[in-house]
Amino acid sequence: MAGANGFQPDVEVRTRKYKIGCVGAGMIMAECHLAAYKEAGFQVAAIASRTKTHAAKVAERWGIAKVHDTPQQLIEDPDIEIIDLAFPPDQQPDLIRHALKQKHIKGILAQKPLALSLAERSSCATRRRNPGKSSRSTRTCATTSRCAC
Repeated sequence: MAGANGFQPDVEVRTRKYKIGCVGAGMIMAECHLAAYKEAGFQVAAIASRTKTHAAKVAERWGIAKVHDTPQQLIEDPDIEIIDLAFPPDQQPDLIRHALKQKHIKGILAQKPLALSLAERSSCATRRRNPGKSSRSTRTCATTSRCAC
């Protein structure tokens, strides 16, 4: 199924039912990820960032209904099933570990660099091996007609 701009994912999308929570409201999230989610028809249910006012501006632009005060609150939100984490690498490992503890979280997408050290990155990889959880670290941002990454 191609979108308005002719974009078609490389794999067939099996479902669009999961609700995504976005952690981070910087350029990568605001210009690339949210554009890709909209184009693909995925549900972004909430956003949080270091500054709630900035997250609220991004939420208004993309029609995201819920803005959390903190990334931790977003991760704990039982309505959120997938976490898209685009946050500074010194803070990502703790957020990943927190997300892995939540029973309602089915998947985690974390941006590179995952952590500031190989040991910290390895710690996240070891802890993610939970049945029923999926996690990925991206090497590039999502490709859309709006993204110049």
